[in-house]
Amino acid sequence: MEANEFRACFTETLDERVLTHHVPNTPLYRLVLRRMAPVFGCQPTEAAILTARDMLEPARWARELLERSGTGLMLIDCGFSGPDTMTFEEHRAAVPIPQREIVRLETLAEGLVQRRRRAEDWLDAVRGGAVGVKTIAAYRSSLRLRAPDSRDVRTEYTALRQSVRSGGRLRLTGDTLCHALVFLAAEECVRLGVPLQVHCGFGDPDEDLAQCSPTGLRPLMVEERFADLRLTLLHCYPFHREAAYLCSVHAGAYMDLSLAIPLAAMDGARAMKEVLGLCPWSKLLYATDASRLPEMYLIAAELHREALAGAFGDLVERQMLTFDEAREAGRQVLTANARKLYGL
Repeated sequence: MEANEFRACFTETLDERVLTHHVPNTPLYRLVLRRMAPVFGCQPTEAAILTARDMLEPARWARELLERSGTGLMLIDCGFSGPDTMTFEEHRAAVPIPQREIVRLETLAEGLVQRRRRAEDWLDAVRGGAVGVKTIAAYRSSLRLRAPDSRDVRTEYTALRQSVRSGGRLRLTGDTLCHALVFLAAEECVRLGVPLQVHCGFGDPDEDLAQCSPTGLRPLMVEERFADLRLTLLHCYPFHREAAYLCSVHAGAYMDLSLAIPLAAMDGARAMKEVLGLCPWSKLLYATDASRLPEMYLIAAELHREALAGAFGDLVERQMLTFDEAREAGRQVLTANARKLYGL
């Protein structure tokens, strides 16, 4: 593995200049080198770690690190993939940890575009495939949800199909189609009784961060047809305080900090403390959003537990919680909340 390929797993940037000159100068990257060196039995340098990891068998190494992370069950989104990514079946065979699959809405929908001529048939096909659902609408459009006019949906869908037939890239973008899918998925999640995950805040360099606040999801929390919807807000940073507020007032809203904990380093730990100011810990979920490298699963798990211990430790020190209450609250965040929410 080349140095920049390794560095890219610990940042959101795709810019080679940032990877080459700046990612090594981040707290997370320095922490990764120091924490992984004892695991590899080498010096805490990038060169030593890359040499050591190239000598390992990937599947065995992934299994070992996931076991070290203390992960008891995995919820896996296979819609994010690359040339070397395992399929869900391959991952389940390689890693002896119980796993459940989450369907990525936009990936599912894109796979149906060329097989469905009419927008109505396309939306019906998506509805039939929804099980547990995640949307990345924040990376393809805005999160200021508005129900689009059906005529606009037909126009945009026809234009998308024409573009693909002309050799264009098949990629769903724009508020019209993306919002139509989100509303459709929300209705189906209510019918099936499964949560709808929504990426909010940072998470992809393609997004317009100014358009990705979870406050734009209000229609999913106040409209009567979504009264039984369970909405899980993912990442949330730097809008984690807004997400915490939504969780404090809307029965169906839940959240995690996932990617914010490792990537934002010390600020991720501060975000955990800020979130627990408003978000009931019965609505806060543990997640890593780890991908690509097994090292990220271990590092993210360690940092998440440390952030959680620091936040609850402060509450104990300020006599807002007893030690036993804090320990039970931590157990809820790390495992019980997700098991209840997803029916695991």
